[in-house]
Amino acid sequence: MASLKRIVKKLQRKSSKSHVMFLGFVVILFFGVAMALRYYAFEPLRLNDGTMYPKFHEHEIVWMCKLPLCLEKLNVNDFVWAELRNEESMIRKIVGMPGDKISISNKGRFKSKRTSFRWKEENIFIESRAFRIPQKGDTLWHNKLNDIEEDYFLSILSDQGEDFYIQTSLWQGEKEMPLEKIGACKLGNRQVSLQEVSTLPWQDRYLLELQIFRRESGTQPYKIKRNFYRASDSTSIEYVVANEDYYFLVCEQGAHCPDSRELGYFPKSRILGIYKASSKKATKNTRNFLLTTQSTRNFLFKKLKFNEQTLKPAEH
Repeated sequence: MASLKRIVKKLQRKSSKSHVMFLGFVVILFFGVAMALRYYAFEPLRLNDGTMYPKFHEHEIVWMCKLPLCLEKLNVNDFVWAELRNEESMIRKIVGMPGDKISISNKGRFKSKRTSFRWKEENIFIESRAFRIPQKGDTLWHNKLNDIEEDYFLSILSDQGEDFYIQTSLWQGEKEMPLEKIGACKLGNRQVSLQEVSTLPWQDRYLLELQIFRRESGTQPYKIKRNFYRASDSTSIEYVVANEDYYFLVCEQGAHCPDSRELGYFPKSRILGIYKASSKKATKNTRNFLLTTQSTRNFLFKKLKFNEQTLKPAEH
């Protein structure tokens, strides 16, 4: 009989109002932790295209870890969430680290000391180029850069908030030539405007130089040169110091995909998150918890209402 009383008391404690309130507190606590993880630790991103296939599929949702601990050590082949200068974002793969020397051929072959691969349909590099990714503290001298490094030099100036303007000139060897020679050239079926030459990417400038060389007399190649000046006082910008580490981010697919080949290096400050295989399971569990929280709350509220009726004093 005593054991039966103990069982009854135990059941009464489990169905008591205070016990249900404790369970509700635990659920709310876990719900708060889950929401904190969602908003401060992980970010779900949906891929709108197949540029990262085969790692990620089109329309797949990828969870990115935003915690400083996750972003403390970045490595080659990490998939990261990066922000563009226009505040749009994208998922890309790190293939170049600060200080790495990289070469990309016109056949789509990528090579560095850390990795090498080949895109099947690379269509950005019309000529092979080699360059070095800046690391924090590097001094980049403008007169020592090749044409693609000069484009990336511009992106670093923009990242550092430098207000500048460009002056363009045309040279054949050591002789300066009239810039109007460029005005007779075409890119595709479009006539080139002299006003746009200073901002054309290195591929277009290279094609213009070839056109002029084939059309004009002489054996020396033509070169489009650009000089950069500060808008505030018109002083020449001869160098820039990298104030943070930079990374080279690319797509899995080689064609029709904007990445560092066109956009330049990405500073670490614009890398917002990183894909961690271990976080995939954690975020899946968090998502499942969030989906079941509503039904759990409904169950507790029903149970609480039932206990209020059960514990109500009997009327005489």
